[in-house]
Amino acid sequence: MPPYRIPRTSQTYYNLIPKNTFNKMKKTLPVLILLFSVNLFSQDLNQKLSLVAGEYAQSYLQPFIDAYGAGFNSGFFHSAKLPDDSQGGLHISFSIQSTGAFIPAAEKSFNAVYQTTAVIDTNGQSYNVAAKATVNNAPTIFGSSDPGKAIIDINDTITVAGLFGYPVHETREYDTFGSVLNTNIAPLFVPQLNFCSYLGTEILIRWFPPVHLGNFGTTGYFGFGVRHNLNQYLPSLPLNVAGGFSYQNFTIDDTNGVEFLSASTYSFAVQVSKDFGMFNLYGAVQFEGSALNVNYQYNPPSNSNNANQYKVNINFTLHGKNSFRILAGGNLNLGGFFINADLDISSINAVNIGIGYNIF
Repeated sequence: MPPYRIPRTSQTYYNLIPKNTFNKMKKTLPVLILLFSVNLFSQDLNQKLSLVAGEYAQSYLQPFIDAYGAGFNSGFFHSAKLPDDSQGGLHISFSIQSTGAFIPAAEKSFNAVYQTTAVIDTNGQSYNVAAKATVNNAPTIFGSSDPGKAIIDINDTITVAGLFGYPVHETREYDTFGSVLNTNIAPLFVPQLNFCSYLGTEILIRWFPPVHLGNFGTTGYFGFGVRHNLNQYLPSLPLNVAGGFSYQNFTIDDTNGVEFLSASTYSFAVQVSKDFGMFNLYGAVQFEGSALNVNYQYNPPSNSNNANQYKVNINFTLHGKNSFRILAGGNLNLGGFFINADLDISSINAVNIGIGYNIF
């Protein structure tokens, strides 16, 4: 039986994301997280973000779309009172809506057991073999900064020169990486412009111009919404009532202009409010959804004889947990300025605080 070895420098024991892809995410995720934010990522993550995908990557990233799906679907309104056509005129306001989605303890770590493949090199040849990956208490994107660990059990047979089969048995343990942001609250700040001018219909725009991130590609963000005054059809209602819809999209393109990450959200809501002088109470019931699409190209590591020879396109989609929420809050008008705050109850709870100005 010829000798075989599993290179200690090879970490191909589970489906892999190329390191530069995670580096791109490391550099571009802060734009998504705050849009006006500081860089929340430490430089040493360059070495810690070590090439994982498949079930591991999905479990690692799931809390991200759960939290930011909840965050982006917050802060659309602070009053259900919309001018109808009889009141006329153009009404414009600008605000910054800041949201904090609460990260449950269960979303800060994960366990996983799944079948995958490993690559071993022997006698100048590379072989793909069956393996089982076991991950226990590994951090998610919002978990501990300490690296996770993966145990790889290899149990297969390799065929040499097409003639001889040799059993391969090996168990190895490898460090993966820690969180991107160790936090209990996922922060988000979004600029919002509201227009209301025709038949009690309001248009809201959320936008951040495309940002070129040096060697890490380009990112962009756009969202819009429509709200409509329902009191004009039911004038006897004791509350202000409006119906609303929204859609938002965030993308990250690599340096070749190929989109490798896209997050989108949508919502449908019935909104109510009641005025008390300068103060008003508001609330809503809202149906919503969010999704994160990840697409990248995997390259075998350089210590394999097949390095860069077989590129594999990998993609998956994750859906945020929130599908329905109830929210309640209050708004204070101070001349042209206003401050609003609300609590949103759903699978992922959130709190939203906004400050803005009624331009006219």
